[in-house]
Amino acid sequence: MTMSRLIPMVTLVAVGGALLAGCGTKSYTYEVKLQVTGEGSGEVTVEYPTQPGTTDNKSPKSTPKKSTTTETLPFHETLLAAGLGHVSVSVKTTDGKPVTCAVTLEKDSPITKEGKGTVQCDADITESTDN
Repeated sequence: MTMSRLIPMVTLVAVGGALLAGCGTKSYTYEVKLQVTGEGSGEVTVEYPTQPGTTDNKSPKSTPKKSTTTETLPFHETLLAAGLGHVSVSVKTTDGKPVTCAVTLEKDSPITKEGKGTVQCDADITESTDN
């Protein structure tokens, strides 16, 4: 093989190998859908994993982020969780009326619960969670 044919072939193999190597890395970014149905208002607490200070989301390490706000029901939120960890949504209504919550991780079926006045739905993002 001549040198003029060898150089393009080496370049092609190197570029192809780099593309395949990029396909093998797992992303630790997950779409999470949270839902609370009911009437009136309630104190909604949301917890999900984040990776503060990183932008590549290629590490399973995470720090939980938790926030509590007063919301008018129904409540719907879609967020991106980064890393492995626990996801939850809970609600405590101001008037004790029936409420339902749901957590959906990516392509999984929703995890739902019903309650009167308070309810909490929990899920865990693990290595086997499909994203």
